[in-house]
Amino acid sequence: MAFAIDEINRNSNLLPNVTLGYSFYDNCATLGVAFRAALSLVGGQEGQFVLDNTCLGSPPVLAIVGDSSSTNSIAISSVLGLYKVPMVSYFATCSCLSDRQQFPSFFRTIPSDAFQVRAMLQILKRFGWTWVGLLISDDDYGLHAARSFQSDLAQSGGGCLAYLEVLPWSNDPAELRRIVNVMKKSTARVVIAFAHESHMVDLMEEVVKQNVTGLQWIASEAWTAATVLQTPNLMPYLGGTLGIAIRRGEIPGLRDFLLGIRPDSDLNNNYENSIVRQFWEYTFQCQFSPPPAGWLDTGGALCTGQEDLESVVTTFLDMSDLRPEYNVYKAVYALAYALDDMLQCVPGRGPFRGHSCASLQKLQPWQLVFYLERINFTTAFGDQVSFDENGDALPIYDVMNWRWLTDGSTTVQTVGVVKKSASTGEELTLDEDRIFWNFESKKPPRSVCSESCPPGTRIARRKGEPVCCFDCIPCSDGKFSNETDSMECISCPEDFWSSPQHDHCIPKRIEFLSYHEPLGICLTTASLLGTLICTIVLGVFIYHRSTPMVSYYATCSCLSNRKRFPSFFRTIPSDAFQVVKQNVTGLQWIASEAWTAATVLQTPNLMPYLGGTLGIAIRRGEIPGLRDFLLRIHPDSDLYNNYNNNIVRQFWEYTFQCRFSPPPAGWLDTGGALCTGQEDLENVATTFLDMSDLRPEYNVYKAVYALAYALDDMLQCVPGRGPFSGHSCASLQKLQPWQLLYYLERINFTTAFGDQVSFDENGDALPIYDVMNWRWLPDGSTTVHNVGVVKKSASTGEELTLDEDRIFWNFESKQPPRSVCSESCPPGTRIARRKGEPVCCFDCIPCSDGKFSNETDSMECISCPEDFWSSPQHDHCIPKTIEFLSYHEPLGICLTTASLLGTLICTIVLGVFIYHRSTPMVRANNSELSFLLLLSLKLCFLCSLLFIGRPRLWTCQLRHAAFGISFVLCVSCILVKTMVVLAVFKASKPGGGASLKWFGAVQQRGTVLVLTSIQAAICTTWLVSSSPAPHKNTQYHSDKIVYECVIGSTVGFAVLLGYIGFLAILSFLLAFLARNLPDNFNEAKLITFSMLIFCAVWVAFIPAYINSPGKYADAVEVFAILASSLGLLVALFGPKCFIILLRPERNTKKAIMGRGTSKT
Repeated sequence: MAFAIDEINRNSNLLPNVTLGYSFYDNCATLGVAFRAALSLVGGQEGQFVLDNTCLGSPPVLAIVGDSSSTNSIAISSVLGLYKVPMVSYFATCSCLSDRQQFPSFFRTIPSDAFQVRAMLQILKRFGWTWVGLLISDDDYGLHAARSFQSDLAQSGGGCLAYLEVLPWSNDPAELRRIVNVMKKSTARVVIAFAHESHMVDLMEEVVKQNVTGLQWIASEAWTAATVLQTPNLMPYLGGTLGIAIRRGEIPGLRDFLLGIRPDSDLNNNYENSIVRQFWEYTFQCQFSPPPAGWLDTGGALCTGQEDLESVVTTFLDMSDLRPEYNVYKAVYALAYALDDMLQCVPGRGPFRGHSCASLQKLQPWQLVFYLERINFTTAFGDQVSFDENGDALPIYDVMNWRWLTDGSTTVQTVGVVKKSASTGEELTLDEDRIFWNFESKKPPRSVCSESCPPGTRIARRKGEPVCCFDCIPCSDGKFSNETDSMECISCPEDFWSSPQHDHCIPKRIEFLSYHEPLGICLTTASLLGTLICTIVLGVFIYHRSTPMVSYYATCSCLSNRKRFPSFFRTIPSDAFQVVKQNVTGLQWIASEAWTAATVLQTPNLMPYLGGTLGIAIRRGEIPGLRDFLLRIHPDSDLYNNYNNNIVRQFWEYTFQCRFSPPPAGWLDTGGALCTGQEDLENVATTFLDMSDLRPEYNVYKAVYALAYALDDMLQCVPGRGPFSGHSCASLQKLQPWQLLYYLERINFTTAFGDQVSFDENGDALPIYDVMNWRWLPDGSTTVHNVGVVKKSASTGEELTLDEDRIFWNFESKQPPRSVCSESCPPGTRIARRKGEPVCCFDCIPCSDGKFSNETDSMECISCPEDFWSSPQHDHCIPKTIEFLSYHEPLGICLTTASLLGTLICTIVLGVFIYHRSTPMVRANNSELSFLLLLSLKLCFLCSLLFIGRPRLWTCQLRHAAFGISFVLCVSCILVKTMVVLAVFKASKPGGGASLKWFGAVQQRGTVLVLTSIQAAICTTWLVSSSPAPHKNTQYHSDKIVYECVIGSTVGFAVLLGYIGFLAILSFLLAFLARNLPDNFNEAKLITFSMLIFCAVWVAFIPAYINSPGKYADAVEVFAILASSLGLLVALFGPKCFIILLRPERNTKKAIMGRGTSKT
């Protein structure tokens, strides 16, 4: 500062003919000392002193450079601002000092903490650190920095705080241990510290004790350059620290100026109190005479004042790292340029009233503030200096890095700059290659609460945790997300489905009945066959086209074309007949106590807008005797009254419109009255005597009584039992304020109005407010009446009591209005935040299928258990519909009816054959095999019932075994009958009689038994090795459980069907060979036809079974069983029953033999 002023005084271009002076004060790092020093400077209370022959009197203090502390600057500037005395700080960074209403004359050449916070946020964003811890000092510097950091972090949405801890001022081991333990347990790898050196020294001692490594520290400017922390034992913990540092500058000539300083060169020096003297004695380890007693005896040296500074190793002469000093230099020059601009003012063209200019002789501080706000210059180092509307200089910081060298030493190097300019805004420049990272990887650490959610997932917030902590939930089927950290999964278009990774949509697999699959081939064949039949029928109809056709349901208007459809008629009408045939009202205001009782707003023209306002008002109280006390007040009853300055006198003159003598000149001439002091207050209409609404007055009353009760409790103290040191008591004679404070913290009394008065740990009384309501009366007047109370008590906590029936609502409905950004999301939906809008603004998204929410405003939908599905409203889970081929559904009823009908027909046929067992028709066709065949067909019909109904273990095991054995028994009988027919025919030829011995009754029964036993063995092996079992299938439908029997072994099922097919094909081939045998023995034609039907049914069964899901597979198998059984029954026994029942004349041996003879 001294150098800058000396340099300015020697500069002929800046402030010519004006010499600047200065005075130094040491604040001793104490607020009280700093405050007194500032007041003594601006108050001109220093002793008079002589600078030269032309300057005499109290020094004209134009401005103050300082203070270095934010707390001190807040206190000093709040007072200096009242007088508009400019104050330029070089080190106070609290963002609160940018408030121009509180600190109108405060300026600074160091950036605000608000910019420092934004600089740190840019560093966090640069390295992707979204999960950080914050440590702050317990003062204005730390608390305001924390507030700015939290606010800016929330606005940017770029991260979250894992923890926020306040470092104690005193060395509190227990508290520091707790804080370090929080850091140790946290997953945040980055720690930001807004604190002072002393805080960090105490903290790092505990960090070393607990050996907390692996943290990336970010330092505020207060400790970035702290050498006390740059020690070898702390480098394993603090190495690699990134810090924000004050801008380094260069001041040409400063070193030569410092070398020229001597104690005897100080014109105002006295050896009792001199900064230079103290510095000299400390640097050269000597004492100026007279030395302290015994100094020379112990070998101490005397200072001469001529010692050589250049030969001493001292940081005093280090010009390589001028940071706070550079800010002081800029602050002095800013004041000098402001003063110079002021002196350049041309009279008559000035900026003040009447275009006047300021002068040094009558300079007002606010005039210098005017010019200080407008200065703009560039330093010799090239930095531009100007102040914005908040008194802040253009911000610029150096980004520093603590490099731990291999030899154990430490260096703090500049690795970047963060600055703000009018053209580019805020800009961070980092040389990342130069940054030293104190980690094994030598790369920046990863510090996030949750890793980013990749495409294919969405973010799900963890309830009760910061927004940076979330889970990544895979998108459900049919939805996708193609961005990192997606909030929602997007539904695919109708013809698309999500990819396996759910990161994009792919076309749905197209499934249709193809010509290339077995079922398609079969149906195509049937279609072409049907087309052929239709063609034949069409030919018949064309040939007989004159036959009329009358439709009762065909409505197409095209059928009215008589040329094309000359014989078409209909009894339903044609489709053609069907075609013919801004004043802003409606707001509910809530007032703070500052304007709840404001009568200036309670006017008729404002009531349409403010009527119905609810307000918080200070508690109303009653003070008995206050009115009588006020009525007794008179000017002459004031013992300390003087008519020059007296509150009672001013009130008296205002109330009675008179003046005490001597009156002002001309008062009596204009008819003014003289006050006697005996006027009657009670006859005057004044609010002074209104006791109905005592609110601030009641608080004053309680405050005085609180002090009185505290003083009373103090005087009740018994010596030897007191609360202070040595059980002593306080006394009025030696009363210390802190002693009265002790009792004031503990008072507890009740006023005459019934309110309890006591103070909590923060010095706050038990809170209580009246709730007021502005009622707009029909006559246009307004009344503010009490409608409730809000208070806090130790027993019930905070409690609001409202008489809602007394509240006046200024709405047509006379009901309280509805005021929400978004209505609550009902059960069955979930909240979806709107990006960039407040948390109260959201959309309600219905839960997707299979998920539910049963609470209002649910954040997430919950997946239903495996056997459950969401209700139509998605507000609860319901059991999934169980699907199986049931006896109660139409398909099951039809198949059951067909099965029982087939069984009944078999029974009837069996009865007919038993009744006519002696007839030639029955006997000629091997009656025993016929009876066995009818029994097996009956079993085939009945076994189909095992496929209907809820699958159980025994039905699953029995259904295919019963089906396989029944059909093998049936086909075996047919095969044996066919073989017998061939054997009989062969025996009828010469020399063929020997073949019949192999087909006797015993051999026939044995063959059937052996063939059936093979199938029984196959079924037994299948059931033992891999038994069919019931199974809940959830793959076919999301909302259904398909009960089915899994076959267990596909090989077993294939062998079972293959064996039946083998016997059927063998029977078909043998019957086909015997089709032309003589009629009297020939049953082969019927067998051929029946086996053709049987094979056709089961060939069609295989593709249909494979392509049918769930219960329809069972239905297909039942249909195949019934169709093949009925085909065999009708083909084999239909012609025989026809002859037996309807042509009995042909059921004779003669008739049968006759047919055979005539045929030959």
